[in-house]
Amino acid sequence: MKNDAYRSTWEIYTLSWSETDASERLKLFEQSLSADCIYTDPLIQTNGYGQLSGYMAELHKNVNGVRFITTAFSSHHDRSLAQWNMLDANGNLLSQGASYGLYGIDGRLVQMTGFYAVPGAV
Repeated sequence: MKNDAYRSTWEIYTLSWSETDASERLKLFEQSLSADCIYTDPLIQTNGYGQLSGYMAELHKNVNGVRFITTAFSSHHDRSLAQWNMLDANGNLLSQGASYGLYGIDGRLVQMTGFYAVPGAV
């Protein structure tokens, strides 16, 4: 696939983090993620739509209006690297990080790995 196709898939996935309605989030997942996707960050590892959606729902309970903005994106072969900002409902910058994506034969993400500083960690 070309960089534009991976970028499009990545942005649909990124939108899922902003979606508060679980059924709408699932629609975004179906477009961008393999059903058996694995998500990993410093706090958790999830398998499949249900666990990832639950993790996102918990984030929304803790951060009103949370959303992610991709600030840089590159890809080659079946992999991508995205730099991102996490913002609250008022557009305040809460965190910055990077995520690695691995894409399946159908172009949807099969693995997503986020890297960021964990608040309070030394």
